[in-house]
Amino acid sequence: MKRLSLSRRHMMLTAAAFTAASTSAWAGGNPTAKGEKIRVVIVGGGFGGASAARAARVSLPDAEITLLIDQPKYWMCPGSNSVIAGYSELSSIEVRYDSLKSHGIDVMLDPAIGIDAAARTVSTESGRKLGYEKLILSPGVAFDYATIDGISLETVDRVPHAWKAGPQTALLKRQLQAMPDDGLFVMTMPPAPYRCPPAPAERACLVADYLKKNKPGARLLILDAKDEFPFQELFSEAWDALYPDILEYRSIADDGVVREVDPDTLTAVTDFDEIQADVLNVIPPQTAGRIAIDAGAADETGWCPVDIRTFASTLLPDVYVIGDAAFADPLPKAGSTAASQAHVAVAAIAAELAGENAPDPSWIANCYSLAAPDYGVRLGATYIYEDDHVVRNTTNFSELGAPASERLADAEFTDAWLQQIKHEIWG
Repeated sequence: MKRLSLSRRHMMLTAAAFTAASTSAWAGGNPTAKGEKIRVVIVGGGFGGASAARAARVSLPDAEITLLIDQPKYWMCPGSNSVIAGYSELSSIEVRYDSLKSHGIDVMLDPAIGIDAAARTVSTESGRKLGYEKLILSPGVAFDYATIDGISLETVDRVPHAWKAGPQTALLKRQLQAMPDDGLFVMTMPPAPYRCPPAPAERACLVADYLKKNKPGARLLILDAKDEFPFQELFSEAWDALYPDILEYRSIADDGVVREVDPDTLTAVTDFDEIQADVLNVIPPQTAGRIAIDAGAADETGWCPVDIRTFASTLLPDVYVIGDAAFADPLPKAGSTAASQAHVAVAAIAAELAGENAPDPSWIANCYSLAAPDYGVRLGATYIYEDDHVVRNTTNFSELGAPASERLADAEFTDAWLQQIKHEIWG
């Protein structure tokens, strides 16, 4: 495995990787005969679905590409923790679908509500029944509220998760701003697997930064349902350096598992403690999005098994599952990974329709997190398929003990990286 050193040039090349992935993989392809009309239906307009629609438009120029979305705009989860902490506005993570429409993609504001894989049809909320030759599911995650007593879809207005960006992001931001100067912010970290492994630690950092600057005497308590979390050494180093008197972390060994929540009193109940918070941010355990489960694309784990070489469902014919809903270990559940998986799936579809073998897949998994406005953490890797399994090919991780100049450079690059991805996917 190769380890990449940090350089401005490399960082910009990393951000531009989406451009390469969305063009080089398809250039010169002959996916389908001229005049042959097929329909590809894509469910979900996030990182995976929007990337799949754009890639399919290029790779399958004669196909009908239909993208089913459930709202006219989408809020990106990357960048949402900065909104919560007041560094940016909700509009900074908002995207729309005008660019995709302008490229001939049929974007329908008509959520999918059912899938008949045998008949190869998708039913929508308005009553449409859309036939397809290939279906790409990118439904994101659903929340398993049943594992924690007291929380449900009906309690998220008091105990927000803010793990789907948008109104929940704005709600948690308001709650943070309104808490007492000496108040207690309690947040949970869910058991694995879950969307964006480093994101809970980033949220903890940015909430702690807000408290440090705006709420003297306030504290942050993290309750983790795991023994450890991804990149713990990097984030713990930041916590110790920046927030030693503000932030407390409890793992499963330290009674970190929340068993019950009282949404009226904002009390979190563990095995040995009852903690009353001023703000209670519970991030529940997660599964594949509901439509994937209802369609039979998920197994007993709650996630969707796929052929990692193509992202074809192993349970449903002519169905591909990408993004957070797919069980694609060791690829992390993250926006950049979902976009990368979209290109792999579309390349496989194009090859099959052309009577060819799918190309060798590769994936990009990049994440830039903030521990403070001037303290960034980079968590980048590429993966290849080798000897019948996925292997990590290169890494671009921040070093422990890196100088302040490097932390600042990573922080400054974080927004540029996010804006680049935003432009490449949604235009």
